Amino acid sequence: MNTILKQCLGIDVSKSSLSLSLGYLTNNLSKKFESHVDVSNDLSGFKVLHKWLKKSLDAGINFTIVMEATGVYHQHVAHYLYEQGYDVCIMQSGRVKRYAQSLDQRSKTDALDSRMLSMLGLERNLRPWHPPSKTLQQLKVLSRERSTLLKDRTVEINRYGAILSSVGNNTKASKRHRARLKLLDLQIESIEEEMRCLISKDSALKRKIDFLESIPGISFISAATVVGETLGFESITNGKQLTSYAGYDVVLRESGNFKGKTRISKKGNSHIRAVLHMPSMTCVRCNPTLKAFYNRLKPNKAKPLVALVAVQRKLLLLMFTLWKNEENYDAEFENKKQQKHEALAAQDNNLVNQFVS
Repeated sequence: MNTILKQCLGIDVSKSSLSLSLGYLTNNLSKKFESHVDVSNDLSGFKVLHKWLKKSLDAGINFTIVMEATGVYHQHVAHYLYEQGYDVCIMQSGRVKRYAQSLDQRSKTDALDSRMLSMLGLERNLRPWHPPSKTLQQLKVLSRERSTLLKDRTVEINRYGAILSSVGNNTKASKRHRARLKLLDLQIESIEEEMRCLISKDSALKRKIDFLESIPGISFISAATVVGETLGFESITNGKQLTSYAGYDVVLRESGNFKGKTRISKKGNSHIRAVLHMPSMTCVRCNPTLKAFYNRLKPNKAKPLVALVAVQRKLLLLMFTLWKNEENYDAEFENKKQQKHEALAAQDNNLVNQFVS
């Protein structure tokens, strides 16, 4: 008789419904799956799902729920299931896509996707998800709103410039554009002030934001936006994962005699890349570590922008390191590290010479 070793529920989330597949891993490493009719993506559907799980699960056996991050549509069901005591894993879309490609599955339906997520949870040990604090959630909402208003302001500035340059310049139209630009500026200032007030009320968060602001070239808004977009680096475990999350991972395309261009994937959080552009330009002028890094890369790159993107990636990793270690920026860190390595190398040479003699 087969013994169940592990249970996993895969949920394919859409705006209005949830597709469900409950999988079991047995002691002979075979898998079996149970499906359920789609439930609505609201509280009534969540209760139906919870009732089905209580009836279908074997108590005392490891159980995990796996779903893919889908903008905002997965958030309510994830929080509900977490509050019910279940272990929830939220996977980034890139990782799920690569796993699905490995299955050689040509068809794509909600039912197949939920089964694939269940299979993923049965085969691998996934890192459990924990809800971010309300402060970080609000910070992310504010940073997204600010980003949207900045884009709207750029559009209005371009339109206003086009009106001024046109032959049939309309005075009333110009006045309306100036009024819209003034309103956008006021709203952006209001959001930034709200972000400051929000962080000032959380002493632990403010202290960690200060670590990031200690980097020459990083402003409060830049630090707050990165922290908000990553939800305090909650799901980030290493630098490689962070660069992939922000779309800074390098993609190289070569095959035989074909040599493609090396570039970043940009398959990640565009808000982080946008907010780090201006700080990177400041860092190459006033940050001693990143300035030397930029000057070393720039002559070897076809375009200065390529070296600037490398600075943005290094800057993001530096922010992650200071956040995790809870340390202020040290401009002499690289020199101290090099001196330490040289001292260890000299010590090793002395030991070798003593042994030979």
